[in-house]
Amino acid sequence: MGVTEVDIVRGGYEAFNRGDIDWMVEHMDPEIVWEDSAKVPDARTYRGVDDVRRYLESFFRHWDEIRYELGEVSEGPDGIVAFVRLVARGRASGASVDASMAHVHELRDGLATRVRVYFDRGAAFEAAGL
Repeated sequence: MGVTEVDIVRGGYEAFNRGDIDWMVEHMDPEIVWEDSAKVPDARTYRGVDDVRRYLESFFRHWDEIRYELGEVSEGPDGIVAFVRLVARGRASGASVDASMAHVHELRDGLATRVRVYFDRGAAFEAAGL
């Protein structure tokens, strides 16, 4: 059996947790769009592989420890919802973060085309068509 889109999404979290941004970029469409939740301070939208790469790499500059703990994953007609727990400790402040959120991933031909961040479970399911 071949690699599924859900396998690719799961692999992305594994890659991030080991600091392998190259693996993640290899599985992105060149025109990927990554949208922060509007609830995040200074939320923005990242466009294209280079912009998204810089964004993902910035996590490792600002945090001493950071990982996404993957929970429930659901596949809908409009995307794959991954419920995750972000656990991190700030490099400068030492502050701990423990936040639950959902990422809605859209893929085409095995490449991520769009990722949206949600803090509302219902909104994430709705975005994925569930």
